[in-house]
Amino acid sequence: MNAIGFVYAANMTNRLAIEIPENQWDKQLITELGTLRKLFIHLIRVRDTYTEGLRKGTVSFPGVLPSKDIDIKDQLERSTNELAGEFSNTNREVIRMGGENLTILEFLNTTVQHEGVHQGQYFVALKQAGLTLPNQWINEWSM
Repeated sequence: MNAIGFVYAANMTNRLAIEIPENQWDKQLITELGTLRKLFIHLIRVRDTYTEGLRKGTVSFPGVLPSKDIDIKDQLERSTNELAGEFSNTNREVIRMGGENLTILEFLNTTVQHEGVHQGQYFVALKQAGLTLPNQWINEWSM
């Protein structure tokens, strides 16, 4: 299965870690959301949980929380590439998640949606906090 749509969506999220200075990652942007650092750790954990789910056939949350000593930018890229690789190499037709059997295409769509939900949340939070959006977001979304 081609995972290019997931890679595109994940890389748009990863742009936050690349373009927002690290000294801003622990700033509470709005009360309703965690910090950017918490978002990045969440994304790494969820992507790894999805990857493991593709390997085993069942997605089991909450997954494993990454170590505090990680290089977040490297782990965001790694988690993107590993999940995309599992999609590209899977022979599974279905995967079990949340008590449901999803086709691999449905599961791929779930991974893209997960990235998009967080992009929308942090678009609003970044704007409200007065921080600059990633250039790709500005150029492609024209917002």
